[in-house]
Amino acid sequence: MSNFQKNLKKLADKYTQKYIAEQTGFSQSSINNYLTKSSEPSIQFLIALKNAFGICLDDFLFSEMEDSEDISYERFIGNYIVYYYNNNAYKGEIHSNLSNTLNYGVVSIIKEGVNKNVVVYGTFLKEKSEAVKLLKRVNATKNSTEILEEHKKYNNLYKGTLNYNQQSIFIELGSKSKGDQSYMIFNNPPSNNDYIGGVGTVNTVARGREHNPCVEFIIISKKLIDKPDGELYKCLKFDDFSVNFDNAISDLVELFKRLFVENNEISTNLLENQKYAIIQNKFEFIFNEIVQANLFRFAKISNKEDDTIYKLIKEGIDV
Repeated sequence: MSNFQKNLKKLADKYTQKYIAEQTGFSQSSINNYLTKSSEPSIQFLIALKNAFGICLDDFLFSEMEDSEDISYERFIGNYIVYYYNNNAYKGEIHSNLSNTLNYGVVSIIKEGVNKNVVVYGTFLKEKSEAVKLLKRVNATKNSTEILEEHKKYNNLYKGTLNYNQQSIFIELGSKSKGDQSYMIFNNPPSNNDYIGGVGTVNTVARGREHNPCVEFIIISKKLIDKPDGELYKCLKFDDFSVNFDNAISDLVELFKRLFVENNEISTNLLENQKYAIIQNKFEFIFNEIVQANLFRFAKISNKEDDTIYKLIKEGIDV
């Protein structure tokens, strides 16, 4: 039995052949023929299978999938409010926690069409009140056509795809009218419960005076997070600058002792201004070394940050 047959059998055991047929738009007899190897699967079927169940075709065709692996999009379906930084400022030089710091949006992960393909729609807005209104309207209907029409009202429509593996969730969105693309990555919690949101990273094209690639943290949530914007602002920052100065201080203290306290050849032969110059040079060297060692080369979503945001989302308000 090929890896494809083994994986399709596991899928059928989990969801039934009838359900796979309904989700892919292929007949149940076709599914049975693929399982018995009476016929080979078409490219169209493989694409429909990928769209319906979120599988990686390479893995599905060439390696045996784990029995416990969740390969359904169902837990991600829904509407999410989005929180992210206004990236108009040059190189992230935001000087206020108050007005115009955060932007908002709504992302809808839905199934549409005869084959129930999973599609992601997004609308990004400057005003929180507008995002809340849109979230309420798309939550009021389960009809994918009506959800799309609500997004289209803002003339700011982004469309894309959802993929995931056991560790991560990937959302790619693009706008043909703006020529924009964005790529979001979130942690995939080890749970079979419905996904309610989390904090991740997004790579976009920055607005403002220079339209350059921009990376920042982003939050998506099925609930309205009941916290002031200032608190969310702090959650979305790259990590605070924090350095252990213990070793540096010890070195400076020892040098100071040798120059100004102890009676030795160096302390007795050097003038006061020379001693100060040595201390100054040592301090500058240590300071520069620490700064270079702690420059932000990258930022990660730690488990602590992920847990903090998850708790805020759980305590949020249903809209």
